[in-house]
Amino acid sequence: MLSVLIPTYNYSAVLLVKALQKQLLSQNVLFEIICFDDGSNGEENNKNNKINNLEFCQFKAFRKGLGRSKIRNLLAENAKYEWLLFLDSDVLPIEQVFIKNYFESVKKTPNKVFYGGLKYEDKKPSTKKILRWTYGKSREEISYNTRWQTNQNHFSSANFLISKELFNKIKFDETLTKYGYEDTLFAIELLANKSTIYQVDSPVYHLGLDDSDVFLGKTKRAIENLKYLHQEKKISNEDIKLLKSFNKVNSYGLNSLLSLFYKGYFNKMEDNLMSKKPSLLVYDIYKLSYLCSIS
Repeated sequence: MLSVLIPTYNYSAVLLVKALQKQLLSQNVLFEIICFDDGSNGEENNKNNKINNLEFCQFKAFRKGLGRSKIRNLLAENAKYEWLLFLDSDVLPIEQVFIKNYFESVKKTPNKVFYGGLKYEDKKPSTKKILRWTYGKSREEISYNTRWQTNQNHFSSANFLISKELFNKIKFDETLTKYGYEDTLFAIELLANKSTIYQVDSPVYHLGLDDSDVFLGKTKRAIENLKYLHQEKKISNEDIKLLKSFNKVNSYGLNSLLSLFYKGYFNKMEDNLMSKKPSLLVYDIYKLSYLCSIS
C-alpha cells in the first residue's frame, strides 16, 4: 500500500527509518522503506547500510551524484506500492500518529497529494547554525491550522504523500541538476494538473541545519537556478515572491543600483547573517541584490 522514499546525502537515515518502520508495523499495512544515497563518500553510508538489516527496508548508495530531482524520480520508479511518501533524510516525525494521520486523510478525501508540514525545535542551535534555524522558524514552520485556514497550496518535498499515478504524470524536472526550487517547480506542475495540495497535521522536525556559510552558498546557487527557470519560462514572476520584487525593482530601473549595492556591501551583509542575531530583512535584501547582480 505505501512506499516510503528517502533520498539522502552525507546523512544517516537510520533513526528516521526505525521510527517509520515502528509506526508502519503498528498500522498492519503493506509497506516498504527505500533509501537511496546520492553520491556520498563519507562515513554515513556505513551507518545507512544497517537499514538493509531492517524488515521491509532497503538502502542503496550510488557512487555518482544524480541530482535532487533524478534521485527522487528513481526512488519512485523502484517503488512497488500505490502511495508514495517522500521524506528528506534529515527529518524526524514529531508524533507517533504521523503515519496514521496521513492514512486517515487519504480515507477522508479523494485528493492525490498531501503535505504534512515542517517544524523546527524550539531550542536555539549554536551560532554557526542560527541563520538556518531562524529562517526555518520564521518562514517554513507554518502550523496546520494556518495552512488549512489560509487555503494556500503550502508544499515541501521534505514531507509529502502522493499517489504513484499522479507522481508519474508530473515527476521532478531532471533538467534541474543544480540546487534550488525543485519543490516550487513540482508544486507549480501539480497546480497546472489541477491537483489541490491537501494539508495534513503530520509535521516533521527538520534536524539537519546547515552552517550559515553553507546556507548562504546554497541560497546563491538556488537564486542562480531560479534565474535559469525564469529564463526557460518554467517559473513566472507571479510564482515566486523574489521574482515579483525583482520585476518591480526592474520596472523602476533600480536593478543596476541594487547590483552595485550587492558588490559593495555583500561582506557587511554576510557579517550580519553569520552573527548571533541574523536579520531576515538583511537576508531578503541579500537575495534580491544578488539576483540583480547576476541579471
